[in-house]
Amino acid sequence: MAEVFAGFVCGFALALIATPFFALWMLQSREAIPFIKNAVPEGMSILMISAPVSSFFFLIWTMIGIVLGMVLVGAQNATTRGGFGSYNILYTVIVALLTFVIFFPPFVLVRSARRLTAGVALSFLLLFGWATPYLAHLASIRWAQG
Repeated sequence: MAEVFAGFVCGFALALIATPFFALWMLQSREAIPFIKNAVPEGMSILMISAPVSSFFFLIWTMIGIVLGMVLVGAQNATTRGGFGSYNILYTVIVALLTFVIFFPPFVLVRSARRLTAGVALSFLLLFGWATPYLAHLASIRWAQG
């Protein structure tokens, strides 16, 4: 159960990190991308954009974190070997592959968002790939001590 909660916490942290950058990017890309021009009317402030963006990110990233927490439980049952600075190398490799699958297409297709995509991808990998196993490990130690 600690793994699932650790995934939720890391998803929440990723939402906090990504929301302001994505909202700012949407404001700056309004004229260049027709979809954003239709979605973000002229005169909207960054705070008005941040509210729906943060709601969306909090739902998506925490849901992904919960699912990855369940994957961590399965990975711990498969192996307890550490590597790449993580407590569970299998889980970290799974998260690295998932990071590539999720973030490579927008990185290639949306040129104006390459830095944003790379930053969120790196945050995703660090939070879910390394921080989630560490948080789960710390929680299991704490619970074992009573």
